[in-house]
Amino acid sequence: MKNKLHPTEETERKQLQCLRKGDKKAFETVYRKYVSRVYNFFLSLLHDKFAAEDLTQDVFLKIWERRADIDPDGHFEAYVFTIARHMVAQESEKRLRAECLKEALQMQKDCAGGDVSTEQFVEAESLRAYINILVEQFPPVRKHVFLLSRVHHLTNREIARKLSVSEKTVETHLYRALKFLKSKLGNAK
Repeated sequence: MKNKLHPTEETERKQLQCLRKGDKKAFETVYRKYVSRVYNFFLSLLHDKFAAEDLTQDVFLKIWERRADIDPDGHFEAYVFTIARHMVAQESEKRLRAECLKEALQMQKDCAGGDVSTEQFVEAESLRAYINILVEQFPPVRKHVFLLSRVHHLTNREIARKLSVSEKTVETHLYRALKFLKSKLGNAK
C-alpha cells in the first residue's frame, strides 16, 4: 500500500512537478519559500550581505537552469542547501585565493621596494578596462542597475526604490548583466 503524503508535502510535490515543466509561478512559490533561509545561511557563514545576496540569486538561478533534474519525490530542501553549501565552498576558496594573491603581491612589493610587477599591473588594468567596455554595451537601465549594485553597493531593494521598479526587475537586470559578463570573460581566456 502506498504511503499517503501529508497535504503540505503533496502540495510541494505538485509545485516541483510544475517547476520541472518550466512553470514560472511554481518557481516563484519555491523562491518565496526558501529565499530568506538561503540568504541567512550565506550571511551566517560569509558575514557579507552583498555576497549573500549574490549567492542567493545564484542558487535560484541554478535551480531554474536545472529544473528538469529536480526529483519531486526527493527531499527538495536538501537539494537546495546542497547547492548552497557547494557555493559557499567555492566562494571561500575564491576568497582564500584572493587573500593569498594579495599577500604575495604585498610581499613582492615589500621585497622590490614598493613596486608591483609591471606585468601584473598591466593585466589588472587590462581586465578592468575590458569589463568597463562590456558594461558600456549594456542597455541604459541595465547599466545603471549594475553600477548602483556593484559600484555604489546598493541592495536590490534600494535600487528598486531609487529607480521606481520592482525588486524582481532589478534582479533580472543583474542576472542578465552578470550572465553577459561571464560569457564574454569566459571567451576571453
